[in-house]
Amino acid sequence: MVLLVTGLCGCAVDSNLSFAPDFMKQAPAASSEPGAPPDVGSLLKSNVNAVFAQGSSPADLRFSAPVAGKYGGWDSCVQGDVVGVTGQPLGVQTYLVTIDRNQVGRRERVGSDHWCARQTYKPI
Repeated sequence: MVLLVTGLCGCAVDSNLSFAPDFMKQAPAASSEPGAPPDVGSLLKSNVNAVFAQGSSPADLRFSAPVAGKYGGWDSCVQGDVVGVTGQPLGVQTYLVTIDRNQVGRRERVGSDHWCARQTYKPI
């Protein structure tokens, strides 16, 4: 009974209430505003290997307008006609690319059921 009462008493206390001095408290998280959208076209021109594998000879590169990413940075969809390792054409490949501080962070190949399939693309 005493454990139950002790456990329930903690429910009524404000979770933001702390008796620790200010210098011991953790600072609030920095603002995660993504800032100005990156210039995806120039970023791809200067470093196409950040998205496509080296030797894939991407051609007819296109990109969608960047949107604020769910976990920070910017997300953009990138398409290109690529060639496989054996030299056989693989066709159009679409990648979801996360750009943070003008650096390509994450890239993920996506299929026709992804939201990238509904985007409008601009050629480089």
